Amino acid sequence: MTPYEIFRAECEKEVTLQNTPELWRKAYDWMFDPALKHYGYHFEWLGRPIIQYPQDIVQFQEIVWQTKPDLIIETGIAHGGSLMLSASMLSLLDMAVPPPLSTS
Repeated sequence: MTPYEIFRAECEKEVTLQNTPELWRKAYDWMFDPALKHYGYHFEWLGRPIIQYPQDIVQFQEIVWQTKPDLIIETGIAHGGSLMLSASMLSLLDMAVPPPLSTS
């Protein structure tokens, strides 16, 4: 196995072990108590306020990298931070994924 395959296998094992009612209750409490204190309002992306939990930003990045979309549509814009995040992810995809070679 490659180091990456070992890492992915360890992650899958850990996620399985974490799937317990006690941990889900703790996760629920962790999500909703900070939400009442506006935890998600304390972050920025490239200088713009982004109303997102950092964990959601990382998950979004993973989804964008896996799906490699050509377009991301956002609705309900507050301060533009998530627009900056989407634009920067699309820009990174352009740099990381070369365009296909022309066959003509």
